[in-house]
Amino acid sequence: MYNYYDYYNYDFYPDIYHLSVGYTIFWLIIAGLSIASLWILFEKAGEPGWAALIPFYNMYVLFKITWGNGVLFLLLLIPLANLVIMIMTWVKLAQAFGKGGGWACGLIFLNTVFLCIMAFSKDIVYIGVPGKTSSNGAGYGQPGYQNPYSQGYQQQGYQNPYQQSGHQNSNQQNYYQQSSQNPQYYYQQTSSQNVPKYCPGCGTLLEHNEKFCPKCGRAQ
Repeated sequence: MYNYYDYYNYDFYPDIYHLSVGYTIFWLIIAGLSIASLWILFEKAGEPGWAALIPFYNMYVLFKITWGNGVLFLLLLIPLANLVIMIMTWVKLAQAFGKGGGWACGLIFLNTVFLCIMAFSKDIVYIGVPGKTSSNGAGYGQPGYQNPYSQGYQQQGYQNPYQQSGHQNSNQQNYYQQSSQNPQYYYQQTSSQNVPKYCPGCGTLLEHNEKFCPKCGRAQ
C-alpha cells in the first residue's frame, strides 16, 4: 500500500513551540551576558555597575564614558541617524578602553563576544573619553599627558613620606625637614645655614666657616 505524507493533518504547533522556546532562551543568555559585561565595564570606568540593569539610564552611562556627555543618548531617538550614532558609540567604546579599529569592528558585528572579552580581561582598562583633553593639554594615555595628581612628586624638595625627619644622605648630604602643615611629608632645606657640614674625609661635624677639618686637617 502506498504511504503518503498527510500535510493536512500534520501538527506544526509542537515544533513551532520548541523552536520559539529555544530561540527565547538563546536571546535571554545573550542579553544576560551583555548586561553582565556592561556592569563590569561601567565599574571599570568608575560608574555604578547596576546602571546596566536600568533601561535608558544604561545608555546614558554608556554615552557618558564614550562621548563624555550622557545626554547625547537622546540622539538614538532620531530615525536612521540612530544606527550611525550607535556604530560611532561602539567605536568610541573601543577607543575608551585603549583598542583600535579592529576591536571596534568586533563590537559592531560580534557585540556580546567582544563586550565579554573587554569586561573579563584584567589587561583591558578604561583610559578615558576619546578625544577629551586634561588640564595639561593631552588626553589620558595620549602623548604629552601628565597626571595632575603626580605633579607634587616632581616638585623640587619632595621626599618620600617614609623619610625620617633629620635623615642624613651620605651621598648628597641633604637635610630634610618635616612639614608643619602635613606631618607625613618632608621637604629639603634650602638654607645653607641649616645644613650640617661634615668633613668628607673623616665625617667630623664642622662649622660652616671652617675651611680645614680640626681632626684630619683636610681642606673643605
